[in-house]
Amino acid sequence: MSERSVLVVEDDPAAAQYMGVVLAGEFENFRTAPEGIAALLSMESRLPDLVVLDLRLPDMEGLELLTLIKQRWAQVPVIVVTAAGDAATIVQAVQRGATNYLVKPVSPDILLASARKAVVACASHPGPDGNSPEIVGVSKAMVTVRHLLFLAARSDASVLITGETGTGKELVARAIHRLSGLREGPFIAHNCGTTASELFDSEFFGHRRGAFTGADRDHKGLLDKADGGILFLDELESLGLPQQAKLLRVLDDGQVRPVGSPEAHFVSARFFAATNREPEIQIPPLRDRPEDIPALVAHFLGGSTDHLTPDALTALCGCSWPGNVRQLRNVLRVAQSVAGGYPIGRAHLQTDSSEPGPSNPPRPKLPVETPAADSAVSLKNLERQAILKTLRELRGNRSQAARVLGIDRSTLRRKLRDLGVRFPS
Repeated sequence: MSERSVLVVEDDPAAAQYMGVVLAGEFENFRTAPEGIAALLSMESRLPDLVVLDLRLPDMEGLELLTLIKQRWAQVPVIVVTAAGDAATIVQAVQRGATNYLVKPVSPDILLASARKAVVACASHPGPDGNSPEIVGVSKAMVTVRHLLFLAARSDASVLITGETGTGKELVARAIHRLSGLREGPFIAHNCGTTASELFDSEFFGHRRGAFTGADRDHKGLLDKADGGILFLDELESLGLPQQAKLLRVLDDGQVRPVGSPEAHFVSARFFAATNREPEIQIPPLRDRPEDIPALVAHFLGGSTDHLTPDALTALCGCSWPGNVRQLRNVLRVAQSVAGGYPIGRAHLQTDSSEPGPSNPPRPKLPVETPAADSAVSLKNLERQAILKTLRELRGNRSQAARVLGIDRSTLRRKLRDLGVRFPS
């Protein structure tokens, strides 16, 4: 077995020496490069198992070097280490293929653990760009999709894939399956729009012989067929609320009881769902209930806020969250990936600069008429006001507005069309 090697790209000799001491027990071969060109030449000579990259280099921008490395050697994991911990830089580094992002000063334990995790992740998956022959496109949006696809493959969480009809939601789900640790397991795809409510239990949970008239043999349901793999549910919104509640119970406890069976059994399936419509249940906006934010953060982070630094939690509580709970959840998911499993700090949070934070007092709320619970017109007007307000504040930038609202740009475009909103590009 050949010795493992690491290349540290760092112009500060003391910092490079420190990393060498920390990583010596994990990598037999340790090399350094004080600038970008030297790093590229070193990699041409011998490809390392890991690159640790400082973003401030004398001859080129670290993000530029990161892009060059990933274009030439996509399979090599890169950990970015720098003193600059702003969220925009972190997001750019992740989008360009960084496996992790660490802010100086980095403790020895975190550096070593991150290095080990990066090498293991690289060995377990085909590549950090999530390449798939069906996921085609060179635009920034598609590059982001492919990278998020790879991050989803490394996770074991359920995934919601949104987009208009025909955008390729199932292709993305299948690509995640191929890249994930469940790739040897089944991938079961089902269009919920074809499920009649009276057949839901049998179709999803299965049934035992004799459970009802015509049940002349045992039938395995979708949940059992997907055991050890992935169940992809398209048009999830087509299911009625009682059926969605039953699936939610399975998500919570993993137990399945076939029709006619006296007892339940466990299944281990990962859920993917796709939808092209927004739910219509009215929920109070998060800005009106900031006291819920710590509880929501704990819920999304596994039951505790211990994985979050105090200043990060303070920053989250100070945001206006125009995208509501969905935006909070997405910010935390990105932060978890960027932080690499370690305490999430303020620098890991991708929140819009226009949102009030610790140094920005909240903007006064605009008076809004409270809609009646059954008033669809009032709800549409409220949504219209929120979209217009966000677009005005961002000077018509639809990409930024979609991100602030917690939706993709195609969904924003559809909402503008459906609401009859004409806004200059």
